[in-house]
Amino acid sequence: MKMYKNLLVILFCVQGSLYGQQNPQSNSVVSQKNQTTEGSSVLFTIAKNDIMVSEFERQFLKNLNIKEKPITSADIDEYLKLYIRFKMKIQDALDAGKDTILAYKQELAMYRDQLSRNYLYDRRVTQKLIDEAFERMRFEVKVSHILISCPRNANKEAEGKAEKRIKEIQGALKRDPSKENFATFAKTDSDDPGTKFNGGQLGYLTALQVVYEFENEAYNTAIGSISGVFRTDFGFHILRVDDKRENLGDVRVRHILLRTGPNSNNTNEEAEKKINEIVSKINTNAETFDVMARTHSEDFSSKYNGGLIDWLNTTQFVGDVERQEWIGRALALPKDGDITTPFKTSFGWHILQRVAVRPLGNYDQLKVMLKNKVQQNQRSQISVDSLVEKIKNEEGYKLNQTMYSKLMELLIQDSTVRLGKFTTTSIPEKITIKEGKNIKEFKFLTAELFNFAGESYTVEAFSNLIQSNTKPISNTTEEFLKLEFNSWVRNVCVSYQNQHLEEKSTEFRDIYNEYRDGILMFNRMQEVVWDKANTDSVGLADYFKNHQSEYHWNDRFYVEFYFSSNEKMMKTVFKQVKKGISPDTLKKIHTKKSQLDFDYRIGKYQLSDTFLFPQQSVLTKLFSDPIFRKKQTGVYKMGQIGSDYVVVKVKEFLPAGPKKLEETRGPVASKYQSQLESMWISSLENKYPININQEELLKLKKKLNAN
Repeated sequence: MKMYKNLLVILFCVQGSLYGQQNPQSNSVVSQKNQTTEGSSVLFTIAKNDIMVSEFERQFLKNLNIKEKPITSADIDEYLKLYIRFKMKIQDALDAGKDTILAYKQELAMYRDQLSRNYLYDRRVTQKLIDEAFERMRFEVKVSHILISCPRNANKEAEGKAEKRIKEIQGALKRDPSKENFATFAKTDSDDPGTKFNGGQLGYLTALQVVYEFENEAYNTAIGSISGVFRTDFGFHILRVDDKRENLGDVRVRHILLRTGPNSNNTNEEAEKKINEIVSKINTNAETFDVMARTHSEDFSSKYNGGLIDWLNTTQFVGDVERQEWIGRALALPKDGDITTPFKTSFGWHILQRVAVRPLGNYDQLKVMLKNKVQQNQRSQISVDSLVEKIKNEEGYKLNQTMYSKLMELLIQDSTVRLGKFTTTSIPEKITIKEGKNIKEFKFLTAELFNFAGESYTVEAFSNLIQSNTKPISNTTEEFLKLEFNSWVRNVCVSYQNQHLEEKSTEFRDIYNEYRDGILMFNRMQEVVWDKANTDSVGLADYFKNHQSEYHWNDRFYVEFYFSSNEKMMKTVFKQVKKGISPDTLKKIHTKKSQLDFDYRIGKYQLSDTFLFPQQSVLTKLFSDPIFRKKQTGVYKMGQIGSDYVVVKVKEFLPAGPKKLEETRGPVASKYQSQLESMWISSLENKYPININQEELLKLKKKLNAN
C-alpha cells in the first residue's frame, strides 16, 4: 500500500535558532598546566607541564571495565605507561607547533561549538522534560481538534476576533461535549485543512510528535472532555480527547493490496472475490503469503519483497485515521504469522500478515533519542530560559528601569520602527527626566540600559539592534520591541555562559581538553607514522625484505566461479563458459528475470578464503575434489553446493610460495607503521625524561583497592 498522510498544519513546527545570531565563540585553549581538581597532587611532569593524579584517575576509571574484575596494581601500572606515552605524543605535537595550524584551530573551534550546545541549557530542567516525555510516550492519546488560524504576529484586532470565535465554540462544546457535536463544529469552523472534513480527527498521537502546547493539552485533558483554549504559532485551538491507551509499539507486516476505483483494472466485486480466494489459499497452506504478494499484490512498494513492509506504528500517521486503523488491524492479530480477514479502504481491498511486534523500549533504550528530541523541539526553550535566569542571578543582571521605560516610550512613538526604517540617529543624545519635583538631564545614547557580569549595555547598542531590522513588522511595535529586548538579553547571557564554560563546568573542560589532545596526537601521528609509512617506499621495501618470511601464500587456484539458481541454468552456463562468453555477458543473459538467479566471482583463492563466499564449502570442494587436486585447468560442473549450482573455470594452479610486496602492501604497511611508532616512542622517551611521583601513585593504588 502506498504510504500516505494528510498535511497537517498542527505538525508543521519548524524550530529555528534558540538564540538568534550569537556572538563569536571563544576559541581560547585552556593550558594543560594547572587545570586541576582542587587538592590534587602531581603524578608526573612532562616538559614542565604537571599531570595531576586526579586527571590520571579519571581517565583510568573511564577506560577500565571494572565490572569484569577487581582493579590490580598491574592494571594501574600498565595504564600509566600508556598514558605517559600519550602525553609525550601530545607534548611533541605542541613542540612541533601543531596547535598553531589554522586547520587545527578551525576543527577545534567547530567541535567546541558542537560540544557547548550540550551545556547551554539547565540540565535539571531538561532531565525533568525527558522524564515527562518518556512517561507520556508510554501512552497514546486519541484526539480531535479545531483550529482558528491566527499567527503570532497578527494585529490586535485579528487576534481578538479569532480568540472570541474559539471561545464561543468552546462554550457551546462545554454544554454538549459529544464527539458528534465536536465533529460538526470542526467541519464548519476549523481552519485546519488536513482534518476539517473528517470532523477534526487526528487519531492517536504520543509525546514529541506535535507542538508542546498541543501535547500538554492532549495529555492533561480527561477522556471525553474538551480542553481549554490554547495558543500555538498557528492560532487558537481546542481539542477533545476521545481515548487513551498504552503504547502498542511497532509492528512489521506483509501486505497484499488489490486496488479499486477509477484507475484500477478491478471492479470492487472482482477485487473482493479475488482477495477472498487469496486468503483461502494462504489459510489452507496451498500458497504462502510471500508468494501471493509477489504474484498478485498491487502495492508496488512491497510486492517484490513478498509484501514485507518495515516497522510501523500507529502514531507515526497522526491525522491519517484510515492509515492508523490499517496498522491497528495488524497490531490486533494475536501472534506472528496470523493474517487479517480482507478489509476495504479508499485504496482497495487489503490483507495483512503480522510478521513481528516490537514493544516500546525502556528508558535506557530510549534516553538518547529522548534527549536529542527534547533539545531540538520547543521544550529546549524552557530549559534555556531557566539557564538564562540562573545566569542573570549569578552574574548580577540589573535593568535600568528608568532608561528602559524612556527608550521604549520613544521607540513606540517612532513610526519608522514599524516600517523597518528606524535609524539610531533619531535617538536624542540627551534627555530630561522628572524625578519627583526635580527635572534632571541625562546623556541618553551612552546611558546604561542594563548591566550584566560587570559590563554595561547601552541605549545605543539596543538602538543599533533595532536599526538592523529593515523589514516592516506585522505585530504591534510594543510587542516587537519587548521580544527584541528579551532576545538580546538572552543572547548576551547565553554567549557569556558559552565563553566561560571552561571555568563554569569541569565536565565540559575535561571533555574539551580530551578532544583537543586527541586531535593534536592524531595530527602528529599522521605526520610521523601514517603518512611516512605510505610515502617512504624505500623504508617500506627494506622492512618487507627483512620480514619477507612472514608473508607467503598457501596453495591457490586462479578460478572463475559461476553460481546459478537451478540445474538447467548451470548446464547452459557450463556450455557458454566453454565457448568463451564473458562473465558480464553471462550475467546480463541470466538475470533478466531476477538479479538473484545468477552471479559470478573471479580471483586467486586459497583454502582459508572461505569467508569470501556465501556458500563456504565451494572452496573446500575445489581443494579436496580429486579432479582439481590434479591441478588440471578447464571448465567443470561442480553441481549443487548449498542453494547454488556451481560451474568453475580453473585458469591456473599456483603452488605455495612467498608473496610479492604489491600483493600484501596493506598488511606490510600496517606493520611498518607499528615499527615507526615504536621508533618514535623511543625517541620521545629520550627527549622527555619522566619522574613518577611514586608516593602519590601508591596512594592512588590504595584508594582504588588495587591488589
